[in-house]
Amino acid sequence: MLGYLEAINVATARCPVVIRLLAMVGLIVFFAHPASAQQTFVMGPLHGDLGVQAGFQWTDNIRNSTTNKQSDLSLLVGPTFNGGLTLPVHFGSAMGDEMTLNAGVSYSEQIGITSNYVTQSFSSPLGVNLMVPVRFGEWKATVGDTFSYDNVTLDNAVLPNQSQVAQYNNMASINFDRTFGKTELGFGAERKDIISSEPTISETDYQFSVTPALILRENYRLFWTTSYGLTFPEATDVTRQNVQSYNSEIGLSGQVTPYFNGQISIGYGLSHVEEKWLGPGQGVFAGIFNPNVLPSQWIGGPSFSMAGSYTHPLNPNTTYSFSVYDSPGVTALMESSSIQSVLGVTFSIAHRLTQNLTLAPTVSWTEVDSLAGPSTGQINDMITVGMMITRQFSKHLSLSAQYRYANQISNRPGLTFDVTVVTMQATYTF
Repeated sequence: MLGYLEAINVATARCPVVIRLLAMVGLIVFFAHPASAQQTFVMGPLHGDLGVQAGFQWTDNIRNSTTNKQSDLSLLVGPTFNGGLTLPVHFGSAMGDEMTLNAGVSYSEQIGITSNYVTQSFSSPLGVNLMVPVRFGEWKATVGDTFSYDNVTLDNAVLPNQSQVAQYNNMASINFDRTFGKTELGFGAERKDIISSEPTISETDYQFSVTPALILRENYRLFWTTSYGLTFPEATDVTRQNVQSYNSEIGLSGQVTPYFNGQISIGYGLSHVEEKWLGPGQGVFAGIFNPNVLPSQWIGGPSFSMAGSYTHPLNPNTTYSFSVYDSPGVTALMESSSIQSVLGVTFSIAHRLTQNLTLAPTVSWTEVDSLAGPSTGQINDMITVGMMITRQFSKHLSLSAQYRYANQISNRPGLTFDVTVVTMQATYTF
């Protein structure tokens, strides 16, 4: 499946006309659908919602520039689909679980009204979950794959002076789990491919993990996760090195009170950045005795994460969510960096003003520090403030308005910028 998805990505990246054609066909099918049809269609094991979205977007800095900002007003239009496929499966047993294929697909054209650029965004989080009962005694297996593709601005703190960057992500995973009374044991393996038109953030990651857990009581779970990872940057990228990582965390998750659910974990991560030979250097004998080498090094530090969700007991329409995280070994975030440490905080509120009106503010801060590679010592701080209001007018029509401000502050010249985006969009589901 992974190779098939990579072929889809290559065709999409090289032939945007194909995506436009598919979108037009989809729109024709959607509009040809009778207006009196039910909101959710069912065709055998296939079910889902078809719709169309349209709106406007304004930004004051389409290229994430430090100076000479260029604003733009754009038209957004495209089809949407949310649905899935459910099939019973049997593997040598009279009992059978269901294989589910869930898809939330949206395609949109962003047409600049005050500028001369057009971008396409094709987002398709596709999930496949296969439960195999009684395959090895009491062991259960879950196979999954998710992928997405888009061709929009990465205004989240990595690439200034770029108006659009095509990026494709795919993750294939397999997990084995078994319960022994009040204890659990799980094994996991995953592969993640990040393919981008900017090679300095393209890479392939592998991760293998084992997680024993103890069920303390009905709503509490004590776990210990140990993982080993491999990171291979894009072969043509001479600025980054291969990385081996080791991480171990112990944590507690569960329902703390009837209104508060959370998880907390603490551990230690250790990464080995492998030596990379870039070619002969300068000097006698064509520099073969003085090669240009990115040295190997060990990088480690404590890791910490905490997340929670609280619903006010006197006002069940308001939910508060937060997360705090600190990791010493993250890749694919910063240009020309093999590995980075990341520290971040996010706080959000989802408040239903009425049954059909929801207000959702969000505030976040992230610090990314490059630890290896040519950009060693670079520190980027990103502050993001957002506000979204959603109004459901009917079971078919909804309207959303979103404000987002992001400010990146870097200790390297030319990498500090800020951008404001305002989006208004209507979605109609047939």
